[in-house]
Amino acid sequence: MSRVTGLWILLGLVLLFILARAGRRSFRRLVYRAAVRTRRELGFHLNPITVTRKQKLQREMVEDPQLQILVRQECARSGLEEAQAWMKVADYLDEIIPNFNLLTAYRFGKRAAAVLLRSFYRVRIGRSAEAQLNQIPRDASVVYVMNHRSNADYLLVAFLLANRVAISYAVGEWARIWPLERLFKSFGSFFVRRKFRDPLYHAVLERYVQRAVEGGITQGVFLEGGLSRDGALQLPKLGLLDYMARANTRELVFIPVGLNYDRVVEDSSLVREQDGLPRRGLRTNVRRSALWLAGLLFRGATGRFHRFGYAVANFGPPLSIEALAGEADFRAMVWEDRKPLMEAMARRLQAAVAAEIPITPVALVAWCWTQLEGPDIALPALRQKALETAAWAAERRLPLYMARGNFQRIFELGLRVLVLRGILRPEGDQLSAAPAKAILISYYAKGVAHHLDPNLVHSSDQA
Repeated sequence: MSRVTGLWILLGLVLLFILARAGRRSFRRLVYRAAVRTRRELGFHLNPITVTRKQKLQREMVEDPQLQILVRQECARSGLEEAQAWMKVADYLDEIIPNFNLLTAYRFGKRAAAVLLRSFYRVRIGRSAEAQLNQIPRDASVVYVMNHRSNADYLLVAFLLANRVAISYAVGEWARIWPLERLFKSFGSFFVRRKFRDPLYHAVLERYVQRAVEGGITQGVFLEGGLSRDGALQLPKLGLLDYMARANTRELVFIPVGLNYDRVVEDSSLVREQDGLPRRGLRTNVRRSALWLAGLLFRGATGRFHRFGYAVANFGPPLSIEALAGEADFRAMVWEDRKPLMEAMARRLQAAVAAEIPITPVALVAWCWTQLEGPDIALPALRQKALETAAWAAERRLPLYMARGNFQRIFELGLRVLVLRGILRPEGDQLSAAPAKAILISYYAKGVAHHLDPNLVHSSDQA
C-alpha cells in the first residue's frame, strides 16, 4: 500500500468519525425536540421522579438512610458481609427500578395500545365517579387498585388513563423476557419477584415502593397478585399494600377499578391450570400463539374477523387510608400487630373493587346459562332469563354495561360471542354447550356472581 493511499484511508476514517459525531448530535436534538413536543401535548404534568434517569434513582436509593438501616439489620441477622450485601442491593435496584422513556410510552406505547385494544375489543369506560376523582388533592399519593382479569389489564388501564396520569405498575416475573422487560420498564413499570424469599430483596423493594409513593408517583396495584384461574375474585395479597400504607405521605388515596372482558384472551390456559393440568411448555405456547395469530390474520384478510366483544373499566369513588383503616398508624406497629388491620383494609378495598367489576354481555349470558337446568336449553328460555336479570341489575344500579342502551342488544351480543367461539352450539331453538369448552361458561359467570347470585349478594350485604 502506497503512502498516498494510506493518507486517503486515514482521511476517510477521520471524515467518517466527524460525520458520525454530527449525526449523533443531530439525532439527539431530534429526540429532545420530539420529547419536548410530547410533554407539551400531554394533558397533565409528569411527576419529576418519573422522568429522572435510572442511574440517578439508583444512587439516591443507595444513599437512602432507611435502606441503609435495613441493610445493616439484615447483615447483623444473617451474618452477610456488608460489601456483599450492597453488591446484591445494586443488582436488585437495577432489576426493580424502571427506565421511563417518554417517547416509548406516549409516542409508541399509547398508539400501539390504541391499535391493539380497538382491533380486538370495543373499549369502554362503563361508569366513573368523575366529580369525586377531581376533588382528590393535587399533593395526594394516588393508588389505582384493581382486579386482575387478563394480562391485557396493563394496557387497558394505561390506555384509558393516558390523558390523565402516568401510572406505574408492579409487573410479575412472567414479563421478564426480551423484549417485554425493556418495554415495560420504558413505560415506568417495576418488576416484582412474587415468591422470592430473600429478606434483603424485600427490603430493597419496600423502600423503592415507599419512595415512589412518597414522591407522588401514581401506582397501579392488582390486589389479587395474579390472574384468577376460575374467574372469581381471589384473596387479596398484602405485600405491596403494606409497603404503601407505611409510606411517609401527606395523604394516601386508593381508587377502586373494576375490569372485565367479553373474552379474556388467555382464558383457556387459566381454566386448564384451575383443573390441575400441567402448564404447557414455552415452545408449545409460542406455537399455539403463532397459530392463533395466523388464524386471526387470515380471518381478517378474508373479512371474517369479529372483535372479541367489550372491554370495560369502571372507576369508583376514591377511598382515603383514614377511611379504610381509621386512626391506625401502621408505621409504628410490628407485623404481628398490623397484619389483622391490613387484612381488614384489604378486604374493604377488594369489596370496593368488586362493586365496580362490569357485567358485560358475555358475563350476563354465561351466568344466566348456569342458572338454567339441563345440558340443552331453549333459546327463548335463555333470552327471557337474560332480560329479567338485566332488568333486575339495572334496577339495583349494578355496573351492568348497557350495550347501546338495550337489554335485548346485551343478550344478542353476549350470545353471539359465545356462539362464534364454539362454546354454545345453536340447533334450531335449542342451545347446547360444547363439552370441551363448557368450563369457560362457569369462568365468565363466576366473574359477576357476586353481583347476580342472590346468596352471595345477601352475604355481601350482611358483611
